[in-house]
Amino acid sequence: MADLNQKIQYLPASNYREFLRGSPDGLMGETHLAKILWSDGIERDSWVKIYGARHPRSLVNEMIGYLLGSALNLPCPNLAGFLMVETKVLDSELIDKLNPVDRYRGYTFAWVTEDVGGINPRIELENNPSSQQIIFEYLSECLINWDYLAGMLAFDDWILNSDRNLGNLIRLPDKTFCLIDHGQSMKGEQWNESDLLNAHCEHSGALDVLYFRILFNKFSSDGLFQYENTLKSLCDEKAKHHAAFLLAQDELESHLNDMIGDEFIETGIEEMPSYPVSDTVIKFLNDRAVALNKFTQRCDTFFGIKSIAKPMS
Repeated sequence: MADLNQKIQYLPASNYREFLRGSPDGLMGETHLAKILWSDGIERDSWVKIYGARHPRSLVNEMIGYLLGSALNLPCPNLAGFLMVETKVLDSELIDKLNPVDRYRGYTFAWVTEDVGGINPRIELENNPSSQQIIFEYLSECLINWDYLAGMLAFDDWILNSDRNLGNLIRLPDKTFCLIDHGQSMKGEQWNESDLLNAHCEHSGALDVLYFRILFNKFSSDGLFQYENTLKSLCDEKAKHHAAFLLAQDELESHLNDMIGDEFIETGIEEMPSYPVSDTVIKFLNDRAVALNKFTQRCDTFFGIKSIAKPMS
């Protein structure tokens, strides 16, 4: 069980106070807005996301993304946690999507975050087809002036987040953004230990070309140094990753032990017949955090392949 010093809270079923409304977004999980009682005794509007049996790793991924993003001081919701949800409050269609163990025991765990009160750009675009070009230009302007754009790109590469679409980059009233929804990190919602053996694999994320182009344009006034300074901004953010990993490591290990502590890899080695899957996750994140040169190479290749920029030869 998590202690009071941990960022992620464990909330009992009784802390679920009231269903408020569903969400038109949240494609990888059943998402709705609810009134939730948090550990400080305050009820807040919060987003509850329930992942079914087809997304067995998404809760782990959400936890990893939230802890590492917070350790980097990237803008994330102030509150996040695991919420026990009794199946008796769910409709039959959603119950059918749960894994058999959850259905049998009568409860499941959801990912819950405080509502940040912003606007979902993807929904904004979908609801205003005649104004999409104007909205998109405004979003691009906000992103180019946002201090965390390079940090977001380096972060998504670190955790292999393939789903940084406009629906999980919430626009706030002050023209900044908040990062949510990391269920598709770590190579997706169904990863196994073999997926994490290569810590230097390529990363491909939704809308990466768009975000990289905007970042590149941010340095348009730098002339011949535009590409160099774009790459430097990314590498400067990458250099922060190992310190962030060390800051979050104890809580990462605690939650991993709670969530997948009973999973082991059979090695076939007599001296070490099994190896914890949780240790594989920790090693993967640490190895990827410290590999600045590999990150630089990935960025360099990406800029060239996608014809965003050509490095100076």
